[in-house]
Amino acid sequence: MILDRIYNSTSENMPDIPDGSVDLVVTSPPYNIDNQYGNKTEKGSILESKGIKYADKMEENDYRKMLLSVFSECKRVLKKNGSAWINIKNRYDNGVVIPPFWLLDLFQDMYLKNLIVWNFDWGGSTNKRFAPRYEFVFWFVKDKNNYTFNLDDVKIPALNYRPDRYKSQLKNPTDVWRISMVSGNFEERTSHPAQYPEELIERIILAGTNKGDIVLDPFMGSGTSAVVAKKLGRHYLGYETVSEYCKIADERLSRVSEDNNE
Repeated sequence: MILDRIYNSTSENMPDIPDGSVDLVVTSPPYNIDNQYGNKTEKGSILESKGIKYADKMEENDYRKMLLSVFSECKRVLKKNGSAWINIKNRYDNGVVIPPFWLLDLFQDMYLKNLIVWNFDWGGSTNKRFAPRYEFVFWFVKDKNNYTFNLDDVKIPALNYRPDRYKSQLKNPTDVWRISMVSGNFEERTSHPAQYPEELIERIILAGTNKGDIVLDPFMGSGTSAVVAKKLGRHYLGYETVSEYCKIADERLSRVSEDNNE
């Protein structure tokens, strides 16, 4: 198996990765919400065509079959103590919110350890309901009693620390994570239209892996998972069907200092 590589191909089949060889899967699959990514739009109309396009609208049965194939492969390559972290959000269809709890049907052979709410401070606006400001991160493990969880590596400062009651000024993060979305002025920002922040992936990789472990992202996009893995001294593997995104990921990875791996 060749490590630290992004394959420009579909992840519905991963012949290059052996069974039980990956420590952690982290990804954000296409949401299938019919967004016209790569275009500047207003009220549903395209005002300007820019950026790299990718499809985000499939027939629902085809979409579910695709994800089933991908996640079946992810489970095949995961170690027995491995875990999978899936970022996905609600859909809004014909005036109705549809939560993504159907994802549980694809992971019936794994255990849900946490349902993380990723809360952010900006996004789309609406005058017909409250403005959405969160997405989900589902954390599944293969073995509910044997999995990696490095709590000390992700503890955060306690706001109300009392030395007479607590041994440490650090505490366990809750299952609501307030982390900013990647905006235009972020140094990590690329031309990918649905880029998630390095800070989000950093907490997941620190908590769920050790140095030298292998992180897989089957929907690699602009390479955030690989970049964070490399910075933290982990190996990465990924799949991405859009060649332009693979080039962006390679460029980002080339800028990661080798000093991060020492």
